[in-house]
Amino acid sequence: MMQFNRDKAIDFLQQILEFELAGVVRYTTYSLIVNNSEKNEIVDFLREQAEESLFHSQKVGEALVSIDGNPQPRITPIAELENYSVKDILNASLAHEKQALGLYEKLLDALKGSNSDIEKFVTNMIQEEGHHAQELAEMIDGLNSD
Repeated sequence: MMQFNRDKAIDFLQQILEFELAGVVRYTTYSLIVNNSEKNEIVDFLREQAEESLFHSQKVGEALVSIDGNPQPRITPIAELENYSVKDILNASLAHEKQALGLYEKLLDALKGSNSDIEKFVTNMIQEEGHHAQELAEMIDGLNSD
């Protein structure tokens, strides 16, 4: 069994926690903006994403605490969009999901063979984030064909 690099895992988990918490703010704000254009299915999707980001942040925080990390109350900075069209919001959301996916993949790589409980959790998160990215890509494609 490989030596578990606890400090590296804690750093990645903290980054992911901050990223997921930023997702709560990002998706909540986007759902309010899109709401004005009455795109109900997209509003519902964005609200679900906000709720899921909150759930993910709680799970990441629990993983952090499980290896004696101390979660810090911070969020990743959220870039302003130049335009807040549905397409711009979905593209920014897709970029966010791909970035989250990359963070989870880096964490998994850092954990390889060291902590099976967290590895299982992270593998599951990678599948979920990949699914979200795919959903967003399909929504964007749907807008492009309209």
